[in-house]
Amino acid sequence: MKECQKFTGILYLTLGALPCDYINEMRKQYPENDICVLIPMFKIDDAKPIMRFDYFSQNRTVEAAVYKFPKNGDNIQVYGLFSSAFASCKNISDIAKLHYLAPFMKAARIAIKKLGTVDIVHCENIPFFLGEEFEKKFPSNIKVLQVIKDFTQIEMTKSEPFWTAINLAGKAEMKSICRDKVIKKLIAMLFKLHNTKHFYQMRECLKYIYNNYYKFRKYIDKGEDIEENVIFTKLNARILELFPELNYNAYLHTLKRSNYWITTSETYYNEVFNRPKISGEMYPVIVNTKDKSDFVSYGMVTEKYGFSVPDEVYQKFDVENFRELRGKNKTAILKEFSFERIKTNFVDPTLFNNEEVTIMGSLDGFFDSPLLFAHTNSEIFANGVDILFNTILKLFELHKNIQVIICIKDGLKVRFIKSWIEFLQKNKYFDGKWVFIDGAVNLSKFFASSDMTLIPRRANLNTPEHFIAMHYGCVPVVSRSGILNDTISDIFDDMTNGCGLKTKQGLMTEDDNNILFLSAVMKALSIYQNNPSSWNLLVKNCLVKDFSWNFNIIEKYNRIYKEILK
Repeated sequence: MKECQKFTGILYLTLGALPCDYINEMRKQYPENDICVLIPMFKIDDAKPIMRFDYFSQNRTVEAAVYKFPKNGDNIQVYGLFSSAFASCKNISDIAKLHYLAPFMKAARIAIKKLGTVDIVHCENIPFFLGEEFEKKFPSNIKVLQVIKDFTQIEMTKSEPFWTAINLAGKAEMKSICRDKVIKKLIAMLFKLHNTKHFYQMRECLKYIYNNYYKFRKYIDKGEDIEENVIFTKLNARILELFPELNYNAYLHTLKRSNYWITTSETYYNEVFNRPKISGEMYPVIVNTKDKSDFVSYGMVTEKYGFSVPDEVYQKFDVENFRELRGKNKTAILKEFSFERIKTNFVDPTLFNNEEVTIMGSLDGFFDSPLLFAHTNSEIFANGVDILFNTILKLFELHKNIQVIICIKDGLKVRFIKSWIEFLQKNKYFDGKWVFIDGAVNLSKFFASSDMTLIPRRANLNTPEHFIAMHYGCVPVVSRSGILNDTISDIFDDMTNGCGLKTKQGLMTEDDNNILFLSAVMKALSIYQNNPSSWNLLVKNCLVKDFSWNFNIIEKYNRIYKEILK
C-alpha cells in the first residue's frame, strides 16, 4: 500500500483510449502536474492486484481490485479497476450502459479514496457522482472536473430510476425497496408474467429481474408490450417517491455537485446556453452552474490513432506529391470493390479490421467521378444517418456523376438502414455507383482513396474521424455544429485556409436539414468538377492542418485546474 501514496495530483478517469498525447503535452508545459489514469478492466489473467475491497452493488456484495499496469512508453502510470459487477461486458462500449456503468462508478470512487492523495479527478464524459446518494459522501478535498461532450447523448437515454436503484442501493436502501408494498405488488405482477415459479422472496425476484432486465423492459414508442411498460413506469415513479434524490436529470449529469464542468467545443458551449432545445431538460441546471463552467477546444495527435503507418495505404503521399499519388489510391480501391472481386470474395483483406464484413453493391472503375465516403455508426438521429441517405439518393436522382462508399458497422441490424440498402439494390440505375459495408474497416485506406467524406451530424460527437480524413487529404463536408464547426474552416469563409465545406447552420434547426446538407455537398462537387486549382488547395490545406494539443488548449486546462483547487 505504501506504493500507492505516490498516486498524487490529477487522476484522469476514462472509459476510452488512454489520453497519452494530452498528458504528454501537459507534462511538457507543466511538469508539476502529475497525471495518472484509471480505467476499467475486463480481464485480469494472472496479474496481482495492489489492493482489493468489497462493495455492495447489484443486490449483492461484490469484490473489486485495483491493478497497476507496467510503465508504458509514455511513462504514464495507468491503474486498472476490475469487478465482476461490470467485467462481463462483451466490448468496451458496453460499459457505458447503465447496468455496467453504475457499479463501475461506485467502485471507482472507492478506489480513488483508497489509492492515496488525489487533488483533482478529471472525469472524461461519464457521470462521476452516479449513485453517490446511497454511499458515504465523496471527500470534499478531492475536486471533480466533469467533462461533458454532448448532453443530447445522455438525454436520449431512457430514464430508469428503478434500474438505477437496484444497481446502486446500499443495504438499508435495499431493505426499503424490498419492504415497500407498492413495489412488492408490482414486482409480483412482473414476475408472474415471465416466470412460472411462485413468488416467494423479494430479493430473489429482484435478482431474477436484474439478470433478465433488458428482456423484460419494453418501450411503448417502439410498439412493444404495453403491460410490461406500465409496470416499469409505475416502478420508476414509486422509486422516485422513495428516493427523490434519484431524480434522473440532476442525478445522472451531476453538474451541481461537480466543482467545474466543461464542454470540448466553443460552438456547442454557446449553443447549450443560448438555445434551450439543444440542452433540453438540463437547461436550468446548465444556467445555474454557468459560473463554474467553460469550454476547452478539442485536440489530438493523429499518429496516436494508428492511422499513419505507410503500409496501410496503397500509395503514401504528402503535400508535395498528393496530386499524382492520391489518384492511384483511388484507382486501387475502385478495383477492390468491382463487381467481380466482391462476387468472388477477393477483396483486399487489409481494408478491414480482421472481422467478418458484409459488402453490398459495387463500383465501376471506369467512372471518372468523385468518390464520396461516409463512415458512421447506426445511431440515426445524432449521426444524421437519415440525412446521409437522403442526400445520396437526391444526388443519384439529379444524375450527379458520383460514387459512394458507406460504412456502418451493424447497420444491417437497423431496419431503417436495411430498407435504404434494399431500395438501392432494387434500382438498377444505381448499379456500379455505391458500396455498403457492414463491418469494421481500416479507415486510413478509405480516407486516402476518397475525395471527400460526408459527416451530417446533428450532435456534438467528438470522434476523431474528420481529423483522420484531413490527415489523408480527404475533404470533409460537414454540419456547422460543435467540434466540426470549431475545427473545420469552410473554403467559402476562408479562401486561403479553407479545409472543407459546412452547412449554413447546424442541423438542429426548424429548417429542412436535407436541403442544408445537400447544398454543401453540391458546392463541394462543383469545386471538384469545375475548379481543380481550388480543389487542390482544399486537399493541401487538409494535409497541413494542425490537430495538435497546442499551448492554448493545455494552458486553459491548467487554468481550470488551478481555479478548481482554489
